[in-house]
Amino acid sequence: MKRLYLLLSAVIIAGIIIFVYVSKGEVPSDQALSEEETKDGDNKKETIEVISNTDLLNKMPEYEEEGKACKELDDSIERGDCFQEINSFYLMWTLNKAKDNFYFPYQHDQSHWYDVFSFPIDENDNLGEMQKMEYYDDYEDETARVQHGEEMLEGYWYVFSSMIPQEYRTSLKKIYWTDTGSEFVFAVGRDEDNVQDTTLLISDNTNEYFAGAKSLLLHEFGHILTKNEEQVAFDEDVIFSENDEALEEAIAECPTLYTNNGCMNEGSYLHHYYQLFWTDIMDEFNEIDWEEEEAYKDFFFAHEDRFFNSYQGTSPSEDIAEAFSFYVMLNSSEIKGKDEMKYQKLDFFYDYDELIDLRAAILENIYDLSVKDGEFY
Repeated sequence: MKRLYLLLSAVIIAGIIIFVYVSKGEVPSDQALSEEETKDGDNKKETIEVISNTDLLNKMPEYEEEGKACKELDDSIERGDCFQEINSFYLMWTLNKAKDNFYFPYQHDQSHWYDVFSFPIDENDNLGEMQKMEYYDDYEDETARVQHGEEMLEGYWYVFSSMIPQEYRTSLKKIYWTDTGSEFVFAVGRDEDNVQDTTLLISDNTNEYFAGAKSLLLHEFGHILTKNEEQVAFDEDVIFSENDEALEEAIAECPTLYTNNGCMNEGSYLHHYYQLFWTDIMDEFNEIDWEEEEAYKDFFFAHEDRFFNSYQGTSPSEDIAEAFSFYVMLNSSEIKGKDEMKYQKLDFFYDYDELIDLRAAILENIYDLSVKDGEFY
């Protein structure tokens, strides 16, 4: 491949399959989402009823008015919870709790992925001039297909950049439209020319933004948040190398946790998370034979109380990214006081004042965007 996509995950949302992958030892999974398996089953059914049977524009004034009350709250946890409550009622608000897929052979083969074009992200947070990639010539005669790709990148970037505060994604420098065969893919990777820069891939199979994709975008942002240059010491000689001996040496020399990006810094979110929730099971995890269909399943159910879904347990990196999306989208009252480790993982983020503020900002941004455009994102 021309480009190595390092952070990968997979989701099925509302009948749409979306894959995001991990390479170099970080294992992805399918995530099946159904109404019965989402968080807040009763509340979710209420939300679906609103979306299906009500003129949404008629609900917007109520939504806008309730959000004004949230803006009056100074405490970040209370403010975030207030926006979470109204967003989860008026918007499609889904989280994956499926535990039925445990085999991920597609993680090993990305040779059929071809970058078609990309857009740089400029200092003003806008998409720059299209950059044609090596596969563009195969699309050039299909004007409608190229136009569709441009519209999809612009649409998803509009939502993502409106939802996530800019200061938390300064490492994200490019967004790619990539032919991924039959797979529906979002992926986060690193730029091989500037390894400190993050790239976002969107599959050519993707259609326009749909409200159920929020949790997926939050998951991908979770990777950006936990693997930027402040969090990890990038190993430029190893990341894009196929030198197994160099990789083994780098892993052996890492005093914290070595991921597909490099050795995590001692004070990083992921290293702290790993110390709390993974050190006691890491030896067992490392023994999993990912070529065997049932091998990971046994590991997962042995530690089921640690994970909301079967995707979450595929690596510490995927675990923290998935936990971040749950942290943002669940109310703090649904987390506090729960004994299961999967809830302790969400409570982990409340140890960081900056992440409490970030959660409130994201939830408020979703509200602001919906009100501004008169559309429930």
